[in-house]
Amino acid sequence: MDNATHKQPAAVPRPSPVVAPSEIVPGLVLHLDPDELERSGGTYSCAKPFRVQGGHFFVCLNVSGHVARWLPLYTNDGPGRILLAGSRSGHPKWTRATTYYHSGQVWTADHAAIAAAALAGGDLSSPASRNMLSRADVPVA
Repeated sequence: MDNATHKQPAAVPRPSPVVAPSEIVPGLVLHLDPDELERSGGTYSCAKPFRVQGGHFFVCLNVSGHVARWLPLYTNDGPGRILLAGSRSGHPKWTRATTYYHSGQVWTADHAAIAAAALAGGDLSSPASRNMLSRADVPVA
């Protein structure tokens, strides 16, 4: 068969197997790549110069249909950042981390964008052991 005239069927895009839409609930914590999240349609509430850079943990604040709001978490204190306390479960990289958040930066993204950003961000949780923050400890932002 002539390769020049043979066309392969277009690949059907599928959500990343990193996290299923049914797993996206308030308190879920994933290690996301914010560049991929933005490329995949995620938006953020702060000015671009203040947007989180590089891979970070993000905690899911709430879910509405196939869209969720997420708060990036930081390992260092800084102006306006609040210590995130609460009960944690999952991967030791998450459970042992001291983290802070800034309520002025909230991301909104659909579940497919979150799955793509988790894959690009190297999230280490698994379906059997997702990173979670106690629902009662999820910040209001």
